[in-house]
Amino acid sequence: MSTIKNLIFDLDNTLYDFSTIWKKSNKLVYEYLKYDRIASYDEFFKNYKAINNMLVDEVLKGNIKLREIRNKRLKITLEKFGIILTEEDCNNYYEKQFDFILESIKPNKEVNQWINRLNKKYKMIILTNGKSCEQRRKIEELGLENMFKLYISGETHISKPKEEAFINVLEKENIVTSETMMIGDSLHYDINPANKLGMKTCLVERKWHFDDELENYTGYKVKNIIQFFTELETNKL
Repeated sequence: MSTIKNLIFDLDNTLYDFSTIWKKSNKLVYEYLKYDRIASYDEFFKNYKAINNMLVDEVLKGNIKLREIRNKRLKITLEKFGIILTEEDCNNYYEKQFDFILESIKPNKEVNQWINRLNKKYKMIILTNGKSCEQRRKIEELGLENMFKLYISGETHISKPKEEAFINVLEKENIVTSETMMIGDSLHYDINPANKLGMKTCLVERKWHFDDELENYTGYKVKNIIQFFTELETNKL
């Protein structure tokens, strides 16, 4: 692995366990808004998950944009229980959920120590989809500000898995694929497009909150980011 000079990381579910935090915060906001008086959270989430996955399929087919999923899945799900939401209602729901998310995000001392150490050897980059304000707040709460060059789709206006999102990083940072590794938790959004461009890759095996099982992958993978850091440092990749 002596040729690797650049590390590009996804953020959510890669550098920290976002899914556990998301599930907790989603239940909290659902109960905060007293929707549980109409339907239990478990019943709501069963429908919410199915509708989300249906909409993701539509994104993959090119029928809708990724950014449309958030409000659509909430509107469609709650309409099943007789609750009609406006766009403003949806925005308020997710703003309150984000407050709960921020309350749960804490710095991981071990992860941050590793990142500080690796910064001396590698160019460290985060490439993430999401709103600029939300992703930057998460990075701040994790104690990772100023540790990475940041590429956030809400700022670049290019979302993964588009190859242009990766090419934009390569060109802006003046780096080449043969010396670059992409580390992420999604085959579709992180690993496959990076592989296609000729990067080395590492899948962090962490189940997304809408998934029933881990993605089947025979390439290089780790159980968590600490395992990746350790194997990178000891040349076991």
